[in-house]
Amino acid sequence: MHAFIIKTKDGYLYPFAGDLSLTDDENQAGRYDSVDEARQTAESRGYYDGGFDIVRIDLESGKTARH
Repeated sequence: MHAFIIKTKDGYLYPFAGDLSLTDDENQAGRYDSVDEARQTAESRGYYDGGFDIVRIDLESGKTARH
């Protein structure tokens, strides 16, 4: 099983108080079910191509891979 997180130059996007904020801790990053969902979320916050990376997280092993 896997999920996707969003890494920007400012940090990882994560849910906070019904909105999104930034964190340096990858473990706090918001989890998304698809690349499209992650991309739409990043773009809704003003991050566009080249301004963020979508990172695939293998939930069972904890390994990450850039998407």
